[in-house]
Amino acid sequence: MIEEDFSKFCEGKFPYGPYGDHVLGYWKESVQNPNKVLFMEYEGLKEDPKAHVKKLAEFVGYPFSEEEENKGLIDEIIKLCSLESLKEMEVNKNGSYYGFFENKALFRKGEVGDWTNYLSPSIFKSFDQNFHEKFKDSGFSFTHYHPLTEAPK
Repeated sequence: MIEEDFSKFCEGKFPYGPYGDHVLGYWKESVQNPNKVLFMEYEGLKEDPKAHVKKLAEFVGYPFSEEEENKGLIDEIIKLCSLESLKEMEVNKNGSYYGFFENKALFRKGEVGDWTNYLSPSIFKSFDQNFHEKFKDSGFSFTHYHPLTEAPK
């Protein structure tokens, strides 16, 4: 089931797809209008959450003061917005996403690369090839997205 839905998502037959077009559109808009669109990768957020929260605050025009940083406000925000915290919210335990699936399905482990536990090597290979083809002339840096040289087993 997940592979069928994932394929539909990548092809644009599911909300917010096709995935590559969706991401590429936001990437291009962030390059053309950096004061209006902030592009962040989940992997980067996981790698350095504090820097990303600070960047987001600056982007929306409300940077943290030195006092706020020293009092641990950024760490509190990171904890409040963590996957663990979001999983425990009642709406995410019992609600549904437009009748497609339950909200709790949106919250797995939140670990970078965990998708390898759900998608087959052939799906991965197809996604990776399409993603790189779509982004090859975009100027996208692939700072955090590092394709595997071989699909997971």
